[in-house]
Amino acid sequence: MNKKSSAITQPNPRWLWRWADSETTPTVLPKSKTERLALQAKLANKDAEIAIAKAYQSELLRTKAISEAMFKSGKALRHTVVSSYRQVLLRVEAARRAFEPLYRNR
Repeated sequence: MNKKSSAITQPNPRWLWRWADSETTPTVLPKSKTERLALQAKLANKDAEIAIAKAYQSELLRTKAISEAMFKSGKALRHTVVSSYRQVLLRVEAARRAFEPLYRNR
């Protein structure tokens, strides 16, 4: 036996993508047209606030992912530059040893 709720809104649990579903669907509309429009405006504003909050959270996650990728990319670039510099330095020293017999051995 389903128990009827006295809440203004009723959730729809069968919907898979809850972010696309309106979370504020009125179960009982007032008889007065003015009150009905006021309630619908109130619920529409609540839907808009929820949508804005979800968009804000997704933007925060996106920004965090982008900044983390940029940090790791910069770290990889730093290691690449250091490695390339070391490789050039070692090749120059090896060539110098080959052509200069008195070059100090390390």
